[in-house]
Amino acid sequence: MNGGAGDGRSGGRGPALAALLVGGALGAGGTASHALLLYTGQGFLTAAGSMLGMSLISLAAGLWAGQPAPGTEPRRARWTWAVVAFGLASVFAAWWSTRSGPTRSPLAGAVAVLLLIAHPAYTSGLVLSALVRVRRAAIAPAALLGTAIGVIVAASVLIPRFDAGTIELSAAGLIAAAAALGASRTEGQGARGMEERVVLITGVGDRGQAGFAIARRFLAAGARVVITARTAAVDELARELRDHGTAVGVAADLTSEADVARLIETVREQFGRLDALLNVAGGLGVIKPLADTTPEELQRETTRNAGTVHAVCRAALPLLRESQGAIVNFASPAGARAVASLGAYSAAKAAVIALTRALALEEKPHGVRVNAIAPGMIDTAQNRRSVENAARARWVTREEIAELALFLAGPASSGVSGETIHALGEGLR
Repeated sequence: MNGGAGDGRSGGRGPALAALLVGGALGAGGTASHALLLYTGQGFLTAAGSMLGMSLISLAAGLWAGQPAPGTEPRRARWTWAVVAFGLASVFAAWWSTRSGPTRSPLAGAVAVLLLIAHPAYTSGLVLSALVRVRRAAIAPAALLGTAIGVIVAASVLIPRFDAGTIELSAAGLIAAAAALGASRTEGQGARGMEERVVLITGVGDRGQAGFAIARRFLAAGARVVITARTAAVDELARELRDHGTAVGVAADLTSEADVARLIETVREQFGRLDALLNVAGGLGVIKPLADTTPEELQRETTRNAGTVHAVCRAALPLLRESQGAIVNFASPAGARAVASLGAYSAAKAAVIALTRALALEEKPHGVRVNAIAPGMIDTAQNRRSVENAARARWVTREEIAELALFLAGPASSGVSGETIHALGEGLR
């Protein structure tokens, strides 16, 4: 295994810029709040213990609020409450600065501590914990840089020229801009709810195969992907995919229980969650009549296709149950209607269809959906070389398969489970 999550490159600019804006808002707003209490607080800074305690409690609450429940992504609420917090602080700061403001009232003092000191801690926990969940290396430095800039600008320029309420309101505007930046990035990618989600894709051993196209489509939708294949070439493919987002490569033999366990543990260590599993691994290895097929060949074909599906699903279920995620298996039209000289392969893919249906029924109480794709002849260079008169063959493209996989793995198909979808492309009759 190798690869690491990488920096996301082009996929990480949006979150990094959002982190920079949020850091600037927190730095400027927090500095203005402290300065306001320092010069007009009339003794509140003597209650440093209470203020520190309130700030720590608020920070804990913000961190908790920034971690959504499994299977949910309440981004709009998260950003909205951050803007509201700064907006309330702006109104209070304007009132607090007036001579009519009852600054000597104990109740007013408590509210001052809450809104002017604790709210930056709450907001930082709320927003930055959400940004850090993207797990891209550019996020933390951008947030720290933004905070430093915010403190310097507030101390040297803003506080001498503007009242604290204006600064707090401007900080709310920065956070709103960061929220808009995140929303526009999601819309531009057509994420379909896959933003920040973690997807494991098996059988990505060649850039010309369907697995690689599927991985690229999920990255374009904002997901973070873990790809696996039997050979070390998966590391090179992961590096190439990191030009499009966060990708980790794991070399693993899916017929080995130890390798499968290591694969799932890598997902857990890297991301702490798994939202979708795509079992693309498999393939056709035996082309002969059943009368000439040995028991060993039948067993090998079944293990390669159905055995790997069962092994990876079984190991991944604990994580998928936590996220109420989705499984997409890869079957074949031959599994529903057997083909002569492909008896072993037809039987193996029939087993995949049966496993898909049974697992969907069993995992329904846990919120895990399970479906399968039965593609026709996928248009790849390898398949074209193996088919006589390839120009006459009826093909389905890798891009069409990738779009269907994205649909079945995402929230748009929340009402679909236990189904095998035939994707025949030109082969539809």
